[in-house]
Amino acid sequence: MAETSLDWLGDAIGQKPQSTQHIAGPKSDRFMWEEASEGSTAIHELVEQTKEWPAFSNLLQDTFNTYYKIEPELREEHQVDGKYKGNRPYVERLLEEDATQQTRAYTQLDELASAVAALETGRVLAEEVRKNKQLEQNMKDGTEPPPQAQGQLNKALRRAVKAGMEQAQDVQEQMISWGLDGSGLQQVPLGERIELARQIMSPRFKRIALLIGRLRNLARSRQGGSLKHLRDEYHSITLGDDLGRVLPVELASLTHPLRKLDFGRRLVERKLLEYEVRPIQREGKGPVICLIDASGSMSGSPIEWASAVGLALMDTARRQKRDFAAVFFDTQILAEFRFERGKAPAEEIFRFATVGANGGTNYEVPLSWALDVQGESKFRHADIVMISDGECMVPDEFYNRLMAAKKERGLRIMSILIGGVPQELTRWSDRVWAVTQPDDEAAGEMFAELV
Repeated sequence: MAETSLDWLGDAIGQKPQSTQHIAGPKSDRFMWEEASEGSTAIHELVEQTKEWPAFSNLLQDTFNTYYKIEPELREEHQVDGKYKGNRPYVERLLEEDATQQTRAYTQLDELASAVAALETGRVLAEEVRKNKQLEQNMKDGTEPPPQAQGQLNKALRRAVKAGMEQAQDVQEQMISWGLDGSGLQQVPLGERIELARQIMSPRFKRIALLIGRLRNLARSRQGGSLKHLRDEYHSITLGDDLGRVLPVELASLTHPLRKLDFGRRLVERKLLEYEVRPIQREGKGPVICLIDASGSMSGSPIEWASAVGLALMDTARRQKRDFAAVFFDTQILAEFRFERGKAPAEEIFRFATVGANGGTNYEVPLSWALDVQGESKFRHADIVMISDGECMVPDEFYNRLMAAKKERGLRIMSILIGGVPQELTRWSDRVWAVTQPDDEAAGEMFAELV
């Protein structure tokens, strides 16, 4: 059983300090949970809602440690301060519950998953305790529930753990949908990570996650298809042991017993006749600049779909180590993003997905920004993508500047217009997809163009 570094001294003098926790471990165990509690509004609110139960916050920490530790163990009863005696039956039942072991498959040594599961377990447990006067009274008094209340305790704990397991699993699935993993969030304080995790569990984020997953798969399939003709090509004949490139005449020898032995000898000696190949030179992939209309008419599904298209483009840039930049605009720049060589911090991804829609539309503003960005060395060969649902004219002076830049830099602009008939966009876009509503097929064609 784990002990603190000073426990031996306490034993020697007969004054071993008592713990506030039933799960054994060093005092440093509390630091991680304290970090989570200080930075998470949700944990703070739950503790505030249960402040009439003095030991409940300690029960939350025991729950966190149970989910997080490799082998959680109970302290001896006499090692726990009597003020927290009432938590004992809950912790014992938590360790015995089958659902706890299932939950630990998602949470073990994962501080975010453990914290999220502990928070949800605590929230549901508090609701269940309030339904039972006996359990609630014991929580207030800090005493163990009587034997006749054990059935209700078990039922409450079972429901709470099941909710915690479902929450941990759901968060993990959502993180994967957003292309995030634990390593990408390690620099973010645990409390803030919990708040980010709660944010992606909101209905809007779940809808966008579904869109991103669908569009990401579409982008990969379209790009994969357009690269089929870019295989390596046969160049000459050489000797080797690569069975995937062996000449057919060599393989034919396998049908003859004696020649089969000779084939084996020459395979070991790397002397089989095989094709020598050389890779076809692939055209380099340039950066991407995405301009997303966030005017009032884009509210609802259009802005969510446009954000998902932008994030799918960002995912493509991340996988292909391409620079990616984007803005949301109405009559001004609302939000600006730069993802160098595809590096996308989690906080920026979430900020990208939460830009709202309001105001009017002005194309000159984002296009000017795009031209300035494209003038930078790292974005010199960038393609520009615009997604909008309403057209507006650009001044002749800016139009002339834009067309001169296109000619001078070999600039490509691709646009998706949601609703309406394109007129202004066709003046300066190389390709326009006009759709009546958010359309994955149009996005797929645009993805293929960007390979």
